[in-house]
Amino acid sequence: MARALISRILLAAIACSMSGAAFAAAWQGDQRSGSLRFTAIQAGAKFSSAFERFEVRFDFDESDPAHGRLDVTVATKSVNTADADRDEILRSRDFFWSEQFPEAVFHAEKFERDGAGWRANGELAMRGVTRPVVVRFALAPGPMQLVMKGTADLRRLEFGVGQGEWSSTEWVGDEVGVLFDLKLLPGTLPARAP
Repeated sequence: MARALISRILLAAIACSMSGAAFAAAWQGDQRSGSLRFTAIQAGAKFSSAFERFEVRFDFDESDPAHGRLDVTVATKSVNTADADRDEILRSRDFFWSEQFPEAVFHAEKFERDGAGWRANGELAMRGVTRPVVVRFALAPGPMQLVMKGTADLRRLEFGVGQGEWSSTEWVGDEVGVLFDLKLLPGTLPARAP
């Protein structure tokens, strides 16, 4: 166990010392690592929400971005808008249908420079629908961690999120903004709880 801990510390120290160089390592995190949020419009007003359970796996070499990988798995039932009634509606069959589709998964293997940051061209699978989604992000080394911040834009109706009366954009907007702010660590995540 001590040897594994030392290996993690050395890997993190090497990665953090390479400011401006390649972040050549496998990084992982979950809800303890930061936040994964989204914003949308309801009745003409913007509201914010967070997912309380998610996992991130990021394998990236700045000098070889064509061979990286980003995987994000989100427990849709963990949505939290600070409004219990709205949360139940979002978990229902009309929106995320969390009982049938407990996870939303983003996967990308292609990264490109995007100004001072990066662009991940990937696919989001949600509610049985898979569509291309672009994630833009920036990286910065921190103390024994990799700071990853970014955004993505998507349209909920393309994924079937909003059935029946909710397929109208009169009360709930189609556009959704995703924001994340993570502090990823080298090593392996603990096994998922059953």
